[in-house]
Amino acid sequence: VTPAPSATAASGKATEAKGKQNATHHWTLLQRLPRALLITVLRLLPLAVFIGAASALMSIFTNDGTPQDRALDSLVDIYVLCRVIVILSGFFLQPTAPRLRLLRMSDAWAAFVHRWVIRIVSVVGVGSAIAEIAHSLGLSDAAHLALMKVVALAGHLMISILILQCAKPVGELIRQRMAARKSLEMVGNALADAWAWLSAFVVMALWFIWALDVQNGYHALLHLGGMSLAVLVGARVAAIVVFGGLARLFSGQEDTAGKSLVHQHAYRYYPLLRRVISWIIGIVTALALLQVWGVDVGELFRAGSVGHRLASAIVTIGVAAVIALIVWESVNVSVEHRLDRWTTSGDLVRAARLRTLLPMLRTALFCVIALVVVLTGLSELGVNIGPLLAGASIFGVALGFGSQKLVQDFITGIFLLMENAMQVGDWVTLAGVSGTVEYLSIRTVRLRGSDGSLFTVPFSSVSTVNNTNRGIGNAAVRVNIVFGQDVDLAIGTLKEIGAALREDEKFKDGILSDFSFWGVDAVDGSAVTLAGQMQCRDSARWGVQREFNRRILDQFRERGIEIANPQRNLLTWDPDSVAPRVEAGEPPKQAPEQTPSSGPSADGASPDGASKGDAPVEDQIPVDSKPAGGPGTPANPGSTSPHE
Repeated sequence: VTPAPSATAASGKATEAKGKQNATHHWTLLQRLPRALLITVLRLLPLAVFIGAASALMSIFTNDGTPQDRALDSLVDIYVLCRVIVILSGFFLQPTAPRLRLLRMSDAWAAFVHRWVIRIVSVVGVGSAIAEIAHSLGLSDAAHLALMKVVALAGHLMISILILQCAKPVGELIRQRMAARKSLEMVGNALADAWAWLSAFVVMALWFIWALDVQNGYHALLHLGGMSLAVLVGARVAAIVVFGGLARLFSGQEDTAGKSLVHQHAYRYYPLLRRVISWIIGIVTALALLQVWGVDVGELFRAGSVGHRLASAIVTIGVAAVIALIVWESVNVSVEHRLDRWTTSGDLVRAARLRTLLPMLRTALFCVIALVVVLTGLSELGVNIGPLLAGASIFGVALGFGSQKLVQDFITGIFLLMENAMQVGDWVTLAGVSGTVEYLSIRTVRLRGSDGSLFTVPFSSVSTVNNTNRGIGNAAVRVNIVFGQDVDLAIGTLKEIGAALREDEKFKDGILSDFSFWGVDAVDGSAVTLAGQMQCRDSARWGVQREFNRRILDQFRERGIEIANPQRNLLTWDPDSVAPRVEAGEPPKQAPEQTPSSGPSADGASPDGASKGDAPVEDQIPVDSKPAGGPGTPANPGSTSPHE
């Protein structure tokens, strides 16, 4: 059953809050550790002074080997040992200094446990001192042993009483820890009810082992117990240092809203990293305990052994996983940084497109990384991955040959979409067709042509994209006036039209600059071409250009500036005049044979002299002229005579 989104979100928030709480706690412990060590050292200084003074006084007032010397020596040793135990208990519990406490417990419990430690140490210490002094002064070995057994029994009974008094609160803590995992809840309840009695039984069993004179049993247990306790204390101190440093590294990430993307992503792995380090410390502690208990750990990891191969495989897999994780998060941080930058700059369309592509990109990257890590792990575990690689290679080659165009469509489409080469609504020209972008996918783009046709173009066919909707569109101005008209008047009129458009409320918001007159673009025997442009927004380009052309038509008519006729002109010879007379559109009295012209005219006509919007071919009158080289030869290369 998939949990509801709200439940998943609540669980995620609870986990994050718990992680922050743990980070704060570990960092606090690391901050407390130096001060707690300093106070412990200060507490040990008087004890060191006492040891020095006692040794000096004993060397002065007693002789070595005498009963008095042995008695005082035993008394000093027992006192020093008891004081060290009490000081070490205070190092972790700190009953009078809660801000330096290294164990997570309340003030009342810290004071309670520390009082019991003092009681147990005092009773055992006093009893041991009495037994050692009596033995030094002549008490028999049997009586000394019996007295020590009584003292040890008192100590074991006091430890058992302390355990039973802690049964209920510790049992509740065990239940809370186990309740988080349903599979361990039943075991946790049983352990919470029975742990105190089991612990008391073990403590009393240790005394019976010694009291029944088991050969070296108690001595061995005491030695192993002391070494084990030292290992556990060292592991606890190491955990405080490591977890504190880790918490310090992540302590600044509590307010993730004001942190960088790197910090936000790094904080996600704090619970996982803490758990991994806990496992590492636990494994190292377990190995150290095995070594203390007589197991040769070095033999388990010697070269060529199963332990060595397993450890090598685990380390290699761990390194591969860490590298894969770094690559994964680097790509994610880079993508999210770009998304934030585009969103902040207002480029919402590009950001939305990248968000659309992001799941597919993440899935592909995850598959690649997971495949590499899995193959690395299988290889390290001794699995022969050669057949897997060979099969994957054959499949990849077959897929590559069978779907080259498909793969090219996807790859080209991804990069075109990421680079925002086009978007829905743009007028573009690509793969030889033009139209408005109506739909975009990873593989194809659909264009709606001006005549309503729908073009579906695969991205593999796209080599160049001409997009007219990218902020700027220049309204081109190009007008042909009859040869011999006032060019300066025409230029001034064009500039006046441009200035008027810039002041027009309807068009001024779409115009970015004044009219720029480029100059006389072409001159021939029948027309003079004037060219210029106005820089506009892409959405206003065509409206401004059409309005400019309309005003050219009106203003030129008012000022008598004649616009050149794109049709061919008839040149007739007037015998009373030196120059030929031009009669536009008059049919010739004789139409001799003529050959097609060899190129387009200067005014944009097609090779046969026609242009868009011209009259039919039979209505376009060819030029009748005198033979080549005569005075009536036209200068327009687009209006050729039959003798050229």
